Amino acid sequence: MARFFFDGGDSNHVVEDEVGIDCAGLEEVRRAGLEGLKDLARDALKDSDGQLLFIQVRDESGVKLLKLCICLQVTAMG
Repeated sequence: MARFFFDGGDSNHVVEDEVGIDCAGLEEVRRAGLEGLKDLARDALKDSDGQLLFIQVRDESGVKLLKLCICLQVTAMG
């Protein structure tokens, strides 16, 4: 297993993960990133149009591997 770090943020700031978690491979990293993004959205998503939240995953050497994003966008229809 290797240790991966899940940094989270929005368009204004990033919070770096200093602890990380051990994952068996990229599929497990992806699942953990999605769970982290869900938690971040639950806690930080406001009702402002265009808000972007993300989780960026890096390995122990600092190489960025994945970026998972969610965006709130309101579009008027008609």
